[in-house]
Amino acid sequence: MRLDLGDGAYNGIPVWQGAQHWVEIVVREAYTAEYKNIRPALVETTGGGISLKTLLAVATVMASVAEFDTGRESRLSLDKTVERTGKGERTVQRARQALKLLRVATEVFRGRLRRKKGERQGSYRVGDKGRGWASVWALHPRKPVDKTRVYVDGSIKMAPHPRRGHLLSLPSRREVFNTKQSVNKRAASRRKESKAEVEKVEATRKGLLLASKWLSNPRTPVWARRHTPRGWAPALTELAAHGWTAADLNDTIDAWSKATRMAPAPKHPIAFIRWLMKQQDLAFAPHVLAQIAADQQKAERERQAAAFEADRGRYATAAPADSPGRRAAMAAVPNAAAVRRRRQIIERRAAADARAELCAKQRGAENNWGHGR
Repeated sequence: MRLDLGDGAYNGIPVWQGAQHWVEIVVREAYTAEYKNIRPALVETTGGGISLKTLLAVATVMASVAEFDTGRESRLSLDKTVERTGKGERTVQRARQALKLLRVATEVFRGRLRRKKGERQGSYRVGDKGRGWASVWALHPRKPVDKTRVYVDGSIKMAPHPRRGHLLSLPSRREVFNTKQSVNKRAASRRKESKAEVEKVEATRKGLLLASKWLSNPRTPVWARRHTPRGWAPALTELAAHGWTAADLNDTIDAWSKATRMAPAPKHPIAFIRWLMKQQDLAFAPHVLAQIAADQQKAERERQAAAFEADRGRYATAAPADSPGRRAAMAAVPNAAAVRRRRQIIERRAAADARAELCAKQRGAENNWGHGR
């Protein structure tokens, strides 16, 4: 029996950009940027912290059962999640709490172990013997701090920070370590981002996305997975700007391996890829060269087809063999056999004349020798 949520359950919750993007980029970035800040609250509520590897394992399982387009309706019981991840029950609960604190997942409906009498009877009627309801989650991009207005004692108050409540807030690390001047005492900067800064951020984003797609590609070498997408992003930013894809990177590595007859096993993968890319013309990625070659072959086939059609049209409109024009043309062409016979006769006559002349000269020379004697 499936639990249907009421209208408006997902109000204000954005949709994701896909399961892979959510796990590899959204969750990973949120963990890298916010884990040090949320860890005290996580330890206080669950009794411990969590590693990035474990968090990604739980996030992958949750994403696998969510709606493909929206990231919503991720409803999987705790037991099933434990079974699929191979982690402990407390670890899975801690990972779910971490996703909530990182603001990349929202528990739309909190599960419970037992159903009410009416719900239990309705479940039995349809053959569902489950004891309770699984939690329903919405997986989404990282949300900013909730600023929804709430009423407290008749006055409008800001909603509490999702980590520390109404009154407490985490101090800035710069404020703690910088004893000369507090960051909070200075006014916030109002300088607009320049065009170059915006382009740099966009290029970094594209590099990070390319790195994520490349590492998730089955053809990608194992040694490339020593680094995270964030570690690969600076090395792949320029390639992403030129439109390179994960397949292009793997094709380039395969071409180098075939040319050198050795499988690459670099000690420093990022340095190896930087060196390899310097040997390439980044403006012409492998898929671009393949498209150019395909276009040239298509143009050549079209040219040959056009020439064939032109010849066929010319032959179709040619005069028949017994037409007056063809007979006149054949009459104007000399007989090749007769010409060849006449040339042979002329050559034989010239050879005979040359022999006769040579014999005459020899006889004259003998006569002169005899008279002299």
